[in-house]
Amino acid sequence: MRTTLILAAGGRSSRFRKSLEDKKSREIPKLSLRSLPSKIFLSLNGKPLLEHSLDVFRPFRNIREIFVAVPPGEETRMQGRIREFKKCPVKIVRGGRTRAESVWNALRKSDPNNEWVMVHDAARPLVSRGSIQKLFQSRKGADGVILAAPVVSTVKEIGAQEFVTRTVDRQMLVEAQTPQLVRRQLLMKAYRENPRALSETDESALLESVGGRVKVVIQEEWNPKVTTVKDLELAEAYLRQGKGMIVRTGFGRDTHRLVPGRKFWIGGIGIPFEKGPFGHSDGDTLLHAISDGILGVLAQGDIGDWFSDKDPNLKDIRSTKLLRKILANASKQGWSLCHVDTVIILERPKLGILKLRIKKKLSRLLNLPPDCVSIKAKTAEGLGPEGQGDAITCEALVTMRKEER
Repeated sequence: MRTTLILAAGGRSSRFRKSLEDKKSREIPKLSLRSLPSKIFLSLNGKPLLEHSLDVFRPFRNIREIFVAVPPGEETRMQGRIREFKKCPVKIVRGGRTRAESVWNALRKSDPNNEWVMVHDAARPLVSRGSIQKLFQSRKGADGVILAAPVVSTVKEIGAQEFVTRTVDRQMLVEAQTPQLVRRQLLMKAYRENPRALSETDESALLESVGGRVKVVIQEEWNPKVTTVKDLELAEAYLRQGKGMIVRTGFGRDTHRLVPGRKFWIGGIGIPFEKGPFGHSDGDTLLHAISDGILGVLAQGDIGDWFSDKDPNLKDIRSTKLLRKILANASKQGWSLCHVDTVIILERPKLGILKLRIKKKLSRLLNLPPDCVSIKAKTAEGLGPEGQGDAITCEALVTMRKEER
């Protein structure tokens, strides 16, 4: 059964932001979300929440294409942050004003040869592969299959002035969750014929509006939707239960001569100056120091061991690409960044307000909130090659953590 997967991640996380204002969380400072368009970029047990939601679908070969609906304006940024599935491209689409509109934006671009569409809320990072398998296995004779949990609390219906009018029989009630697996053709019909399609809250409601038969698979495991800070903290505690954390610190230092005719790259941004750092790559001394700090945590040599200056394919390569490869290697080994503290030793040019630009760029490159990225700039008081304006030196102290196995 050929299937299109759509991850709905196009919201602006307004309720999450409100919970940050209501509660000062030590784990997630307010600044960390101000710099991000959505909660799906926040770290959950060492990797972005969105990556958890994507990874669970990787073993399913019948999924032939994947769409991720992201907040408007974040399409380009997301392209470089999502690892591709083998033989299955991950495509980024612009999210809409509602969840249903985000799904519709993806659905219109999906392959019509895929008979089924599976939609999952990216904010449900803990869904199990077993639950997904049950949805696929239960599709026979149905137009849609949804994951749902029994309602365990007593449900009251209220009327005017908030007085109870009746107690609802909960035995016939379930709480709809995701993923939801639906026939593509019928879902397309619902979007085209239902005048309220873009305001419906899930795919089941859309199918119901055009007479579709929807089957329920009871969810027996915890499948929370991360809506508030408390939800994220509970999910973090759930994943870490019975496990400790290893924390390591790595130190990196790099120096480059400054020569005429070279562009001045530092921290991933280019700045105007008559000289630039000389090197086989673009000479971004700050990114090289950070890369060495990460490799120090891993005890895997230095950046020269990984990227030889004798390799012609690396001539003038952007150091952002080298850093991303080192970060990907660290992630595969279970390591995630916690904090980066840097010092730039440079006589000229004066960095001044450029430090804020560098900080913001590093925050995006390292997937860290700005308050976990420190940029300090010092002169050498006229001493040595840095003080004479002939060189730049950067130092970086990198703190990383890894779940103890």
